[in-house]
Order: sequence, then C-alpha cells, then structure tokens
Amino acid sequence: MNRDDLQLLHHLQAIDSAIDRNMQLLATADDGTAAKKKLEEEKARLEELQEKLREKQAHQRKLALDLEGIEAEQQEKSDRAYGGMVSDPKELSALEKKIAELGRNAERHEDMILELLEEIDEVERQVEEQQETVDQLSREHERIVADYEAGTSEAREEIEQLRQRREELVGEIDRSLCSQYEQLRERLDGVAVATLVNGTCQVCHVAVPRARWSMITRGKTVIKCENCRRILVAPDEE
Repeated sequence: MNRDDLQLLHHLQAIDSAIDRNMQLLATADDGTAAKKKLEEEKARLEELQEKLREKQAHQRKLALDLEGIEAEQQEKSDRAYGGMVSDPKELSALEKKIAELGRNAERHEDMILELLEEIDEVERQVEEQQETVDQLSREHERIVADYEAGTSEAREEIEQLRQRREELVGEIDRSLCSQYEQLRERLDGVAVATLVNGTCQVCHVAVPRARWSMITRGKTVIKCENCRRILVAPDEE
C-alpha cells in the first residue's frame, strides 16, 4: 500500500458522501406521497356520497312509480264507484273506503317523495362540493409531483454518475483496504476517512499526536484517529 491508495480511498469517501447527500435530498423531498394519500381519502368520500345519491334517486323513482300505481288504482275505483256501474250500497261503501285509503296512501307517498327530493338536493350539493375538493387536491398532487421531478432530477443524475465513478474507483483500490473502509463506513455514519489539517482530524476536530503526522503524510500504513477511529489521510498536494 502507498500514499496513492489512501488518496484513492479519500476520493471514494468524497464520492460516497456526495451520494449520501443526494440520497438524503431525495428522501426528504416531498414526492407527493402525503398528497396522494389525502387525495385517495377524499376520492373514497366522494364515491360514498355518489353511491348515497344513487340510492336516494333510485328510492325516489320507486316511490314515484308506486304513486302512479296508487293513483291509477284510485282512479279506476272512482270510475267504478261513481260511473254508474255499482248499484249495491255495500259494494259502493266498500269502494269509497278503499278510495279514501288509497288517497291517504297517495298523500303519504307524496310526502315521502317531497322529503326525499330535499334530501337528494342536499346530497347533490355535498357531491358537488366534494368533487371540487377532489379536483383541487388532484391539481395539488400533480403540482407537487412535477416540482419533485424537476427539483430532484439533477440529484438523480448526479447519483447515477457518482455510482459509475465509484464502481471504477473501487476497482483501483486494494481489496483489503476497501473492505476495511466499508466496515468503518457502516459503523461511523458513512464517514470512514478524515483528512489531517494542521495536525487536527477534520471530522472530530481532535488533535493528532505529532509523531503520527509524517506516517500519515507518507501514507504507507493505515493510521486512524485515536478519538473517532477514522482513517486519516493527508490532503492532496496542490
């Protein structure tokens, strides 16, 4: 192992840190998930109201058909009772009672229809309002997704480029050194390499013993910070 190996490792760390930053950006950016969930909830509410409206409209149509049947029967019995076809007083009395009963039934149906029409008007109003809510949430969701795609496209492209460069770089680094690096990254929040500047570790900012400076500069062996346990490398020479 020589200084170049550690410098390559330092470059690898820079690439991995850049990937991590971009991944964090993607993870924290609003991709519209919450807006979509709210939209789906309001769509379900809209479907419930629409189904409720259909049921009430179907009930209203049935009542109207029943009313037509009642009125037709009432008319038929009235024609029979008062059209000169019935001479028996008992039969006439029975017809009149039935006609009165049908009249009361028709009034009940009319009242139910009127009440149901009022309910239908109210549900139609709720459906209209809910449709407006759904339309508004749909537009908002589309806007958020468009903003997310536009705002994160650069990060996604950079991640792809960085990953390609990383793959190339890993092939240039000693396997045992690379393995050690990966183990440290897993334990140390993704940062396994730190630079030594002015005798100080630039990650934990703790002074490194002077006796180790030259060894770190030569880069012929792995020297770790005694405080944070990261691999120390000297900065690239200008």
